[in-house]
Amino acid sequence: MIKRSFVAFLFIFGLIIFSSVSNADEGDFSFGAALGGVGLTGTDMNQYGSNGFGYGGYITYAPSSLLGMDVNVLYSPHSNQGSDANTLYGTVALKTGLYYDILYPFFTTGVGVYRNSIQLAGGSYSVATFGFNFGGGVDIDLGKNVRIGLLVRYHPVFDRAISNGSNGIGDLWDALLRIGVLFSTSTQGGWD
Repeated sequence: MIKRSFVAFLFIFGLIIFSSVSNADEGDFSFGAALGGVGLTGTDMNQYGSNGFGYGGYITYAPSSLLGMDVNVLYSPHSNQGSDANTLYGTVALKTGLYYDILYPFFTTGVGVYRNSIQLAGGSYSVATFGFNFGGGVDIDLGKNVRIGLLVRYHPVFDRAISNGSNGIGDLWDALLRIGVLFSTSTQGGWD
């Protein structure tokens, strides 16, 4: 399973690099903060608490108005009656959509690396694995250099057991509000 995830990651990365090289004089680049709800939905995850508040950052590069690459890193603490789980994950995804004036509704799909640090009555555990993500959202350009957006995704993660036999990590979802800075280039050259 891990080999398939790695191959999928390389495919997506190669596609983005190819796209960015073919249109090197155009594109949007944005980065900023992301925060919102993160829910643990996998098997045995309810012992760590189901929902938490996640926060982190993102970088997006879109060589054209139809295709972009979105990189997110998020941290989300969860707790439930003495049990704690701190989830840290990074994702790389393709993002595709169409602009409607200042609105950019999009779909996204990609791969990720997911890590859970767990505190249970029986001890501490740390689990890391690969997974996928898919979802959608909308970005809104406010003026020339400010972008806000909403991103909602589901993450099917390859389950990993810890030594007590329960799953240490499983599927999750996130609904994130994002705000960032936007830079654009065009065929005339130069950053706006």
